[in-house]
Amino acid sequence: MRFNSKELSLLVQQTSKYDKEGYLMMKEKQDGFFKKQEAYVNRYVRLRGNLLFYFKSKDSKSEPLGVIVLERCAVELAVDQETKNGFLLVFEGEDQPFRFDAHTEEIRDAWIQCLHIASHECLKMQLQSLREQLHTKTGTDPVQLPTECNSSVDFESHSDNASQEPVIEISLACSGLPNDTSDVPPNALVVVHTMLPPQQQIWMHHNHTEIIEKDNNPHFLKTIGFGDKFGIDTSTRVRLTVHNVVERMTGTMSPIGQTTFTIQDLFANNDLTLTLKLSGNRLKDCGTVRVTAWINDDKLSVAQLQNQKDGTYNRRTKSASIKNQSHHLQAHFNDIIKRSFRFATNSERSEIQVSEYMAESKWTFELPIQLLHLWVQEEKCMISMLQDLGELVTEWEEEQLIWKSLGVERATTYMNMMDMYTDNSVSNLIKLLFRKIKSTNLIFAFDENFAKKEAADYCMSLIVSYSQHELHLREFAGITFKRSADKGKLELEFIPINLHVERMVVSSDFSTPGKMYDITTVGAFSTHCRDMKNGGLKRVLHQIKASFTPDNSSQQFTKIQRACKYLNEVTELKQEMKRLSVCLYESAVNQQASLVHEVMAIMKEKIAKVNSLCEEAVVVAAANAYLSAKRNANVSDGADSSSLKNLSVEKTRNSEQKWSGSSCVKSPTMEPWEVTCVNLKAAFVCLQSVVDNFSNTEKTQKLLEEIKPALTKVQGLLDIVWARLSLFLTFLCIMENKGQVKQAHEAKIRRDIINAHAITTLVSTFAAMTLTSKMKDPQFLKQLSTVGILCELEGLLSCYGSELCMLEDMMVAVDDLNFVSFRLVPLKDEDYTPRASLGCFVKEGPYPDIYRHNIIIDMPVIQEVFSLLPKELQAGKEIPVSALAFNIGINEQATLAEKFGSTALQEKLNMTSFAKLYEYYVHYSKHFEDPLDKSHGVGSLSHMIKMLQSNVMSKKSKNVEVLHTAAEVIRAMNGLRITFCKSGKDRTSMAVTLEMVHILQRHHNLASHVFIQSLDCLRSVGCRRENTLKNTGVKKYAFISLQMLYIPKLYRAPSGTYGNVQT
Repeated sequence: MRFNSKELSLLVQQTSKYDKEGYLMMKEKQDGFFKKQEAYVNRYVRLRGNLLFYFKSKDSKSEPLGVIVLERCAVELAVDQETKNGFLLVFEGEDQPFRFDAHTEEIRDAWIQCLHIASHECLKMQLQSLREQLHTKTGTDPVQLPTECNSSVDFESHSDNASQEPVIEISLACSGLPNDTSDVPPNALVVVHTMLPPQQQIWMHHNHTEIIEKDNNPHFLKTIGFGDKFGIDTSTRVRLTVHNVVERMTGTMSPIGQTTFTIQDLFANNDLTLTLKLSGNRLKDCGTVRVTAWINDDKLSVAQLQNQKDGTYNRRTKSASIKNQSHHLQAHFNDIIKRSFRFATNSERSEIQVSEYMAESKWTFELPIQLLHLWVQEEKCMISMLQDLGELVTEWEEEQLIWKSLGVERATTYMNMMDMYTDNSVSNLIKLLFRKIKSTNLIFAFDENFAKKEAADYCMSLIVSYSQHELHLREFAGITFKRSADKGKLELEFIPINLHVERMVVSSDFSTPGKMYDITTVGAFSTHCRDMKNGGLKRVLHQIKASFTPDNSSQQFTKIQRACKYLNEVTELKQEMKRLSVCLYESAVNQQASLVHEVMAIMKEKIAKVNSLCEEAVVVAAANAYLSAKRNANVSDGADSSSLKNLSVEKTRNSEQKWSGSSCVKSPTMEPWEVTCVNLKAAFVCLQSVVDNFSNTEKTQKLLEEIKPALTKVQGLLDIVWARLSLFLTFLCIMENKGQVKQAHEAKIRRDIINAHAITTLVSTFAAMTLTSKMKDPQFLKQLSTVGILCELEGLLSCYGSELCMLEDMMVAVDDLNFVSFRLVPLKDEDYTPRASLGCFVKEGPYPDIYRHNIIIDMPVIQEVFSLLPKELQAGKEIPVSALAFNIGINEQATLAEKFGSTALQEKLNMTSFAKLYEYYVHYSKHFEDPLDKSHGVGSLSHMIKMLQSNVMSKKSKNVEVLHTAAEVIRAMNGLRITFCKSGKDRTSMAVTLEMVHILQRHHNLASHVFIQSLDCLRSVGCRRENTLKNTGVKKYAFISLQMLYIPKLYRAPSGTYGNVQT
């Protein structure tokens, strides 16, 4: 106010124009001896408009002590005991209010009433209310106000009033809009308000269009919907206000003109169009607006809506109950947001209607809860397996003592010294020396089974931790979304960040369903709340892997990799043998001799394969190491027998059993591994001798009586082989992990977290696919049965800083998705919940884990779809997932990585993913024709594959063509698409909207001249703006102007849609 001191002094002297004046007690700070204190002081107060002056006395010539501007403040009663008739002036953003006290209650109430209506904002609201009431009754504006100055309208902190299923939609186009004061075409924006008299007396904000810059004749792409699934009241009044947006970043705009109409006015015209003149504050031509409407229900005609009128002009028409076609997302998704657009095509006579949906997955919390429960079961099984190991001999304990007391490095040196000397006398001398050190108490006392106990302790801690997480997540019943701002919350670390499914429905004929395109968006699968000082999970697992013993083969595999591979092969052979045994017996019962011999030949090959795997060097070494580590005193109730009692074979009871001839006898000692394998061979020879006599039809009944126990014997011994193999290889893994149990435990937790994110995202994506028309396409169903489902993740992370660690986490998560499979099951009781269960195969590959099995997801589908499935899928055949990822960094950190760092990790990921994609393509091509055809030339799938290979191999900076080509290839083969960045919000939004426009251009003939306009429209008023609002509370992308300089042009957000936002 220092700049207006003269004006204020003049205002104070005009005593006759005060609205109210009088004495009030005002709380002020008073100077004390030691410090300032607050006390109530008698002041003379004068109110003039929205200015409250206070003086030391009533003297009119005295200067005011201060002035309070009564804007953005509230008047409240004082509730403390300090005053009897006190009140407060509380200002927005201020902690300390102004405190007053009146002499009587009547004086206080009078002051409160005057102060309450003193602000300019309150007076403006009163004027607007009166003006709208008159406008409602007369149909004309009673006041011609002067030209308004630029105002700022906040569209950044609230969501549009858009129904999922509007009854009607309108498209707007203006013509003849005047230039602004600088003689520049306006940046046009139309704001829509609605009112339903007499229930509503004020205009309510309904929606708004996108901004079209510098155009006197703008055609808006965003459409506005009215009504909902319950219908529409055709007497609804609609007001269209056209604004010129002066500054997009702040939302500063000035009105150009406005017009009003009712929904019934639209229905009065058979072509559902209106051309209305815009009226402004000045008596000049403001242009016109053309309203084009359509009904979202082919069963309802314009004539039916016109008949809603009863001929009485003043009587409100009845509500028309109109239902719209569903987008089919409700079964698996919540909080569905819709935006509609109408785009021009290269054909002047046609347009395409685009509906964009964004929805939260119902299983965002449900799937992690199920997975935590499964992992708790796995840890309990691990503890049981550790208990089954039993007591171990002294030599192994001494080795564990070395690891515990000397540390990893020195213990490794010691063990290498022992291995260095082939002379037993020298080796024994070193052992005696170590025992001497032990006897002198220079080292700690040792728990005989330290490694086993340490592993069991970590398993138990994981059970407790995961059980607590599971209980905590169950408290979030009804919540289906985790904000990007919550990625640092430890209690929500198993929940994927910002998971949504985007669905675009494109149609040109409203009488037929549109074509659907789905993209899932999510934040990076990473452990955001855990320490990443040692790098991402891939780096951590690689460090652990470096300490494992190689298997001495030409391919640089470790013993653990071989162990998991062999265990899975035997598991698969065991399942196949079980299926073949059933087939053999049924063939024998039906006296199909030729089929019996064919099946027997296959079984012979399978048994031979099992025996060869059992004789592998890694398996034999693990078996010998385990059997030699058993204590002789406790052999009869050792682990080997305990592990077998869990088998689903009736002949295996509470102790170890083995086959001797045709009878089962109890083994008094630990059975050597070679004997178990020989027993399996012998049992199969017995079966083969029975089958060889099957051609003699006279002895059919007798042979059937012999073949059943022979099959049971083979199957039982095969189960024993598998159980012992599991035990031996588990023992091997424990030995390999010695000295780094803690690191392996922490890596397991991180891996479970990112797997929870990845599996939940995959299931949500697959769930959306089951709600499309693809599930009624025989070719696609055949594809699911023969080659499985392809899933591609499109990444936008940079190889720099924390995002490099996230990319390393993502690479492990994508690899682990290949151990997930789906089973389609019929829907029961309208329960669409996917159910996760454990499979029989352990994780193998570059980073194997014998303690984690594959995940099977049972996905319910409606009976109509289930009846169309191939027989093998109906019988429960699993649909394998082929997961891969392509990543191209696009932000300023990616520029730093390219110039000063390295993008080797990104290049390796893209090349590995292309190899996986090509492998799937080869398999796909054996069963199906080229879906893109183009006579197998340019534009064919094979051509697109070659283009992708070329782009992957090139060293071009920020080569986003890799992502675009990969997306086209994946869609051609009916694959699933997932897009991610750090938070799944900003860069992801740019990528998703660009992909949508590319789809419209390539497959729906989008006009080339509206490509950029369409892109800006989707980014400025589409569902992705709502995504930013849900995550940060502000409808702005978290970019700054400097970042826009480094991001590729097609990935840049429109002006005014981004800002410095905390994510």
